[in-house]
Amino acid sequence: MPAPSSEAFDRLPDSRSLNHVNLMVDSFIANARVEDLRATIRILLASMPPSTAQAFTKAARSRLSSANASPLPRPQILFYYDGADPTPTSGLYDILAHARALYGAGMGLASFGVFTTIIRSSFGLRWTPFGAAAEAFTLIDGDICQAIQSAKEEIDSGRASGDLESARTKVADLRSALKESGDAVSRWGGDFPFERAAATLEVWKF
Repeated sequence: MPAPSSEAFDRLPDSRSLNHVNLMVDSFIANARVEDLRATIRILLASMPPSTAQAFTKAARSRLSSANASPLPRPQILFYYDGADPTPTSGLYDILAHARALYGAGMGLASFGVFTTIIRSSFGLRWTPFGAAAEAFTLIDGDICQAIQSAKEEIDSGRASGDLESARTKVADLRSALKESGDAVSRWGGDFPFERAAATLEVWKF
């Protein structure tokens, strides 16, 4: 029986990799420390053409919108309040990380619900201008601005064109939460912590 040709070998599927990551690479992904994995991905994306980053974010969106994606954390308490200055809990940072993953992958609209929940959790709280809560709110204000930019790009790219009514509802819910927050803070004479987000959302029309 004649030996198989080299062309036949070229057509054989690699037993290590068939619609899957190469096993050696997968071993690194599965066992590397998170810091090393993040650094490796950043180096890879920075050294490749823009199309690589686009493919990466597309894969991220596919994963985050799949049934197998990590569920949204649902902490019971976002701020611990003992009558002094409110203190952000680890639960707050858990859901913030989830929201950042969403808008970072180009799913800004999906992250709006998370930010709406965070804003409404602040109703009834009072905080000092330089305490832990005020610092957290400053970060969240910036996060919401980035989420709005992500949502704008999502709509402009046509990825949300199939459900614009749902997109408008999410924007309206976030806008309503920001307004309610401003009203609540003004009643006790505090400084509204989401000024940039409210101003950015106010001028956005689509």
